Amino acid sequence: MEDPSERRPWTEGPDEDAPPESWLTLDDDELLHRIQVLDVDVDEDDRLIEVVTSDRHFFIRQEAAKRVKERRRLFTFEDDRHIGQILVRHLARREDLTYLERTSMLSRHVEVRQAAQVQLARVWRRLERSQPRETRPVPTVRLPGLPEQPAPPLGVPPTASAAPETAGVAEAPATSAPLEGDQVDGSLLGWAAHFLVEQVWNHLGTAATRELLLRTHGELAPRHATLSLFAVGPDARVTLDLESGPRLPRAAVRDLVAWMAAFRRAARRVAPGAAGHSVRASTALMADALRAVGFYSIFDETEATLSV
Repeated sequence: MEDPSERRPWTEGPDEDAPPESWLTLDDDELLHRIQVLDVDVDEDDRLIEVVTSDRHFFIRQEAAKRVKERRRLFTFEDDRHIGQILVRHLARREDLTYLERTSMLSRHVEVRQAAQVQLARVWRRLERSQPRETRPVPTVRLPGLPEQPAPPLGVPPTASAAPETAGVAEAPATSAPLEGDQVDGSLLGWAAHFLVEQVWNHLGTAATRELLLRTHGELAPRHATLSLFAVGPDARVTLDLESGPRLPRAAVRDLVAWMAAFRRAARRVAPGAAGHSVRASTALMADALRAVGFYSIFDETEATLSV
């Protein structure tokens, strides 16, 4: 076991010593954008490998590794501890959260913001598993032009091996796109539910919030198949089963929206201010990724139906 905090220091671009044709001459935002919009049919493995082996932030190097077409080229670096961390997606430090939060809010490119938001949701999920709600601090998120919002509480990063795992390398990489084909990133939906439930929990407390979640889930689950993947913990937290992989059927977006809309409506009947914040304001930190999977448009349709 090696301490993940020992990962080598990173440098923020551009790299002044790189040749003019290198992608490393780009700043972090432009480099991430170049990687995210790369055509799947275009082979840029040489440039991507250069990024993977650079000193840029772990997230950038990880995204580059996911886009390498000839995966066997990455095996060359399996004895490099730092490359090994990339290949097993070992992104779990608090400074990574800070970098991802900054990128998800400030990037000039929507594709980059979406990718950062998806990765942020995955890291949050990894860190939030151990502590009960009552013992975890809930810091605020300050976004320009929006009210302060509760952010996911941070747990203690788990200890994990920094060595590469050949079996993991051989698998198809999980990109940071919020939507791929007919599948949506599961962690993204899990944290959308977290933000919406947190607003109600702040007003009603654990017992009442949990009762409303269980009741509305029970009413809707027979008609919304993917809700079987979502459960309610004893501390009124929504948990999500992603054991079969990080992505869910696209139908999970509509199913989760149906549940959250019904839950918010039930909460307002108990206490009018319990679900007072808008859905968009409550989930502002991951807004671009949620918009990309149709979360907001489906929510608008669903709430309009419920108000009739």
